[in-house]
Amino acid sequence: MNNYLILNFTDAKLFRKLNKDNRNYGCKDYCFNSNGKYSKRDEKFAFIEAITVHQISNMLHVLFNERPVPSLRDCLYNRNEYYFNKAQESYLKIDTPKISNNNYYYEKTQLRKAVWDSWNPAISPNWEIVRKYIDDIEKFNSFVDKVSEILHIDALSFSFLEIISKVSNLSINERLSLYDHITNLKFISGLIYCLGIYKDNTFKPTVYSAITNKINVSAITINFGIDTVAKLSGKIIVPVSDDDIIKLKKSKGVATILDGGLVYIDSIKNGDHIDINDFVQVKDISDEKSLPASIKI
Repeated sequence: MNNYLILNFTDAKLFRKLNKDNRNYGCKDYCFNSNGKYSKRDEKFAFIEAITVHQISNMLHVLFNERPVPSLRDCLYNRNEYYFNKAQESYLKIDTPKISNNNYYYEKTQLRKAVWDSWNPAISPNWEIVRKYIDDIEKFNSFVDKVSEILHIDALSFSFLEIISKVSNLSINERLSLYDHITNLKFISGLIYCLGIYKDNTFKPTVYSAITNKINVSAITINFGIDTVAKLSGKIIVPVSDDDIIKLKKSKGVATILDGGLVYIDSIKNGDHIDINDFVQVKDISDEKSLPASIKI
């Protein structure tokens, strides 16, 4: 019996435009690095097709509790080929109307902060930011091991926001023992503020910016202004096995695609009850990349 996972996605933001030569142009949005340097998106390569196997593969990685792998930049770890192959065998339908030349109808959107005033702490710290903040693999591993020991879990199996919540439920002595461990590691006391420092016989609210504003290491920059963006919605049909369905039960049931697009589970259906008319099989979608506007040919 062939089963298929039916996924809906909405508000997937596409920050790119293509001219008649399929060159990426006209995008004011910026890409920021952890060292504070930035570059325009139209100076970067982009996929000619709006959604390719790479974006769907990354989405499936997250949906099945795996780490996603960047599509357009180098990465130290490898993708899970099982989910990449599953993405290739999936079917995609984008409901948003296309105008021409792989471009969609665009609308204006407001970004967060101006480039010249763009230092703005991230609202939601994550393990990657924690790793960059600590900036020492031995200290990072020691911190993770201590958190795992006190909480009786594999800390890295949970988001850092979930860890903050779990730490807040510890007894005073357990919580302070973790803080002592952080203090002894030296020069990473921002983690204590991020977890909620103990002062005047009470634990204070968390201060995320204590770890997200370390210049040249974990500072997060956010752009602000008006730009044009296409917002895409549609469906993805994914073949799933019985083992996949079991693993999905441990999933949060949601993931993202493109910039902030929400992907959520609609249903699981038998192959006899799905209609793939108007869908395209993902392996037939080109993953050719456009040239940046700045490259001359």
